[in-house]
Amino acid sequence: MVPAEKLKDDFFHSSIKIAKDTLQKDVKTLQSLSKNLGQSFVETARKLCNCQGLVWITAVGTSAAVGMRFAHILTCSGQRSMFLSPSDGLHGHTNIFCQQDLLIAISRGGESREVIQMVEIADHLGIDTLAFVSNPDSQMARICKSSLLIPCKQEDELMGYLATTSTIAYSAICDALCAVVAREKKFSPENFAKIHPGGAVGKILNP
Repeated sequence: MVPAEKLKDDFFHSSIKIAKDTLQKDVKTLQSLSKNLGQSFVETARKLCNCQGLVWITAVGTSAAVGMRFAHILTCSGQRSMFLSPSDGLHGHTNIFCQQDLLIAISRGGESREVIQMVEIADHLGIDTLAFVSNPDSQMARICKSSLLIPCKQEDELMGYLATTSTIAYSAICDALCAVVAREKKFSPENFAKIHPGGAVGKILNP
């Protein structure tokens, strides 16, 4: 029988190793993204800055968590944005789209049927569409008017499938886009204070 202290020691070391391996994969992915930023990133930032309507974000699964976060931070950066789930959008709520809007569809694989249907509706309504994908040959990348490629290695994901490292990568790109938008729209802490009176941040902004 293995002593309890030995088990604790093994768990400690194996846990630290797994954590370090995971974080190192994330760091390498972010470093690669930073080195390879180019024209498509700039064009995406320009679309966000120039959008006269709402920037709609749609996604399913883990990408939906990225999308909801992106919509919130983008709004707080000076560009109005909302997340619209396909579960609502495919049941009539896409009637809220206006021609000045932009729809961003997020899907690592680019083959999520519900998200593709959202793009098809937006295209039918004459709405500009933009894909955030890792697969340039995916159906979503093909049907959107433009796309931002966010490369992520499949083997870097948890168990090779669960979106972990890619979630970090997509969120980081979204943060970078929001930083550009905030600068271009001259959205200052004073502006932010007016819309964020709540919580600890609100107390700091509004002493």
